[in-house]
Amino acid sequence: MIIRIMRHGDAPTINGERQLSHQGIKEVRLIGQWLSEQPEINMLLISPILRAQQTSQQLEPFLSNHYRRGNEELLRPEANAEIACQYFESLSVKSLLLISHMPLVTNLLDSWLPGQGKYFPTASIAELEIISGKAKLLSFMQPSDLL
Repeated sequence: MIIRIMRHGDAPTINGERQLSHQGIKEVRLIGQWLSEQPEINMLLISPILRAQQTSQQLEPFLSNHYRRGNEELLRPEANAEIACQYFESLSVKSLLLISHMPLVTNLLDSWLPGQGKYFPTASIAELEIISGKAKLLSFMQPSDLL
């Protein structure tokens, strides 16, 4: 199973709510272009919070049309990473993309790869391969890597 963990794009407070900025949209589109050249995603799960939803809206035009999409409460920033990891691993998909927030994205990475959790700049994405319960980091991509 391939799991990609993505943090939402840059999202300052606009009119009292955190929304993607022009910079955030640009970041997400850079990652979207990169994702379009990667193996197909079978399932996309998104935090129900606005900035993650907006990230998904900007990203989805770059994905193939062959994936299932859903909102996932386990992707809220305060969610329990260990419970979330167990749930995501139980899904019957080859490739999964998760769109979430700090600190959860770091906590997910650290749950799968103890001691390897790291700060995710906005719109960054970690790509893991999980085989028989063992995780391996394949790549860590951030928008600045693609400029």
